[in-house]
Amino acid sequence: MKTLDKIKLAAAQLTPDEQSELFRWWTDSDVFKKRHLETLRKEITVGIEQLEAGQFQTCDENTFNRLADEIKTEGRNKLRRRMKNS
Repeated sequence: MKTLDKIKLAAAQLTPDEQSELFRWWTDSDVFKKRHLETLRKEITVGIEQLEAGQFQTCDENTFNRLADEIKTEGRNKLRRRMKNS
């Protein structure tokens, strides 16, 4: 069994409080922070490139609200899928 599989198995047996503590420990780790920062830098770079290439749209109040609703729906769906796969 791979180490990652062992960790997943052990994490699944933790209480919710222990899982929260493990999550906090991981998100406070330097490895997590470094990866997160790298991802943010890549996403920002892509966004700047899209802006420079004219790949954007302007929003008024109605289109902004519609976009916000789409983002909320997408986030909730991702969370449901993640919870279902846990």
